[in-house]
Amino acid sequence: MNITDLQALLGASGAPLVAALVSALIKPWLANDKWYPAAAIVLGTLWNVAIAAALGLALPPAALLGIATGLMASGLYSTAKTLITPNR
Repeated sequence: MNITDLQALLGASGAPLVAALVSALIKPWLANDKWYPAAAIVLGTLWNVAIAAALGLALPPAALLGIATGLMASGLYSTAKTLITPNR
């Protein structure tokens, strides 16, 4: 299992995209925000598997990188939510 530099760069750079997709597409459909990290992991995995398929690379490492991308997106979303939400 070897992840190329291009695949890692494209996969990890998808974290902001995945966070935005969760916010725009998934958030209106889920009433409980505890499912946002799971949605981010699913979207991150789909993003990385699509990149691997387009580049003709192995899919199992792409799936692992997708999980990491989803976790990055989840952390990014959580941090942005904490920083943007006004203190009460």
